[in-house]
Amino acid sequence: MLFEKNKDEIFYSTLCNKLTMELGDKRVSAVLAEDLDITIFDNHPPYISIGDTDILIAFAFGNRENVSGSKNELAQPGPMNKDLADCCARAYRMKPMRMYVQWEIARYLASKDMYPDIPSDDIVSIEPEWDDQGNLTYLSTDGVLQAIINKHFGGNSASVGTAAVIGHGDHVKRCVMTCQMRNVKGYALREVTLPVWYDNQSAQAWTRRRDLYVLNDMANRLMMVAQKNILNSQ
Repeated sequence: MLFEKNKDEIFYSTLCNKLTMELGDKRVSAVLAEDLDITIFDNHPPYISIGDTDILIAFAFGNRENVSGSKNELAQPGPMNKDLADCCARAYRMKPMRMYVQWEIARYLASKDMYPDIPSDDIVSIEPEWDDQGNLTYLSTDGVLQAIINKHFGGNSASVGTAAVIGHGDHVKRCVMTCQMRNVKGYALREVTLPVWYDNQSAQAWTRRRDLYVLNDMANRLMMVAQKNILNSQ
């Protein structure tokens, strides 16, 4: 189990009963209800105070189509990632630390007009990748974290320390789950309120509306738990 929480016993019992009706197996239903309750029906990650963190990791959310329309040129970062850069800046001003941030956020943080007080040495941009044919590949949430671990911590997740995790309010739980799956101690910050609005002009269709995104994110979370359960069974 990735997260622990205090169960709503009435809801949990209802969920168990429904699954038992469908599956005809009370034991399996109890196991599945536990996973579903924590993974799907609780949208909140574990939180930490900023004073207990060592680094900051920030994940982008959506972007805007570039002027050329080419899929092999970088997109425009978009206004959502400006808000996420603001969140990073607020955290940094409470506790200066190295920030490993997806490139869409880094482009804003690196602006001395917007954030003159944040030194460039503390902003590490996690860039997308191009293959040998010049095709652009954007990194997934897990890909961003793997790039941080492999390129900046020698592949040793234990050396990352405790990470303050910044992301869209509906994405941050999966960001923290991804950290934990990679053995990085990641937490959302108590002191920073994350954005929950959606950019209807985002170039990534699943990030344009909350109903589109949340269902997609829930499916991804559930797949992560399913894969972890399979690995643990071997």
